[in-house]
Amino acid sequence: MAFNGYAQDADETPQPELSPEQTAAARMDALAVLIKRQQYPQAYELATRMLPEKEGLPKFDFQYGMAAVESGHYDQALFAFERLVLGFPNQTRYRLELARTHFYLRNLVRAEVEFNNVLKQNPPEPVKKNVMIFMDRITDLKRSVESKFMLVLDVGGGYDSNINSATSEKELPKEELIFPVDIALDDASRETGSAYWSALAHMAYISPLTKTSAFDLRLVASNRSNSDTPIYDLTTAMSELGYSFYTGPVKWRGAGRYQFVQLDGEELLSSLSALGQANWILNKGATIGFGINYGMSSYPEDDDGDITQQQFNLSYASAPKKDNWKLTLIFGTDSADESSNNHNGKTYQGFTYQSSSFTSQRSNSYWLFSVLSSEYDEINSALYSKLRKDQNATFGIGWRYNFNSHFSFRNDYSFTYNDSTLEANTYKRAKAEVGLTYSF
Repeated sequence: MAFNGYAQDADETPQPELSPEQTAAARMDALAVLIKRQQYPQAYELATRMLPEKEGLPKFDFQYGMAAVESGHYDQALFAFERLVLGFPNQTRYRLELARTHFYLRNLVRAEVEFNNVLKQNPPEPVKKNVMIFMDRITDLKRSVESKFMLVLDVGGGYDSNINSATSEKELPKEELIFPVDIALDDASRETGSAYWSALAHMAYISPLTKTSAFDLRLVASNRSNSDTPIYDLTTAMSELGYSFYTGPVKWRGAGRYQFVQLDGEELLSSLSALGQANWILNKGATIGFGINYGMSSYPEDDDGDITQQQFNLSYASAPKKDNWKLTLIFGTDSADESSNNHNGKTYQGFTYQSSSFTSQRSNSYWLFSVLSSEYDEINSALYSKLRKDQNATFGIGWRYNFNSHFSFRNDYSFTYNDSTLEANTYKRAKAEVGLTYSF
């Protein structure tokens, strides 16, 4: 008996060879039959062989996407449904399958956005009920705990116009000093620009204790090396162990954190802190957050330089949509442990506004604006005759493109202006950076 891959002859009579067009049509028919029979692994295997020739054709993309999502190949399904939604934005079924794929990938924000877009298209009642089932599951997932391991690796490079956050002036004016003459600044004490490269590794592990509680471990390490001078090369390491639980719509978390910072290979500071956080998820998906951080920082090169830090923040984040925003208010104090170091103690308050938008199925843009006002506790009488007060404003903007659910490209730009009552602490700083991120 002869076998042509899709049908078996009933007798030994030779059959004419199929033309390429007939073969392609037969494969499409076979793919449709496999999907109708819910034989998704076999359908995905066949569709993968057809991909080089058929990718981009709406009928094939839909069948390939269905075979992929139902057989657990969610990244591949994402590609297919993204193409379909881009070409046919008003086709409810395509957008529904895209939302479902984001859900299975646990991209809950994107899934919620797309499910809401489906509802806006006023689909039939059975579709609405199906969407609401998913929306309820998303809400439950936000209020429950699942075991999770995450690793993020990021490498980047860019240019920083002022790596030491220093003044561009050549002299400090005598009007703010205890000396009767201006003091000339050497190059190391003035604004220094440099190209740089950076690397970051972030690991997080969440282990559920019950359906609504868990402990988590987070480790972060980063390094930044400047091309022009190693003096301001910065290395940081942070570890954090926390416990979280839900009481209704409120998620509570407490954690301990240790941080270590090196400058040019020498220890600059180490800090130990306790954190408390609460996030209340409102009925429509918006979130109100509150946080407190109490810690102590020590400087090995200054026996009297220890600082006790307290910071409070209050935030409001919009419900997940295509365009999202978050406003955070910040209040804090840094208190010197020794009276001889009171000139480094300060109080501060400010805000940060962040906004992000999904510009396409694979890219998002974001920007932020922050203002921070600081007043120091005492005059540094060893050098200055004026009390230091700072007004700091930062604007940042960026864009990220996701090649798939693991690999992305980013570019970030920022500008900072710090206006101080002391010339040495008045500066401008601009940064531009591009990077690649891999996460799983």
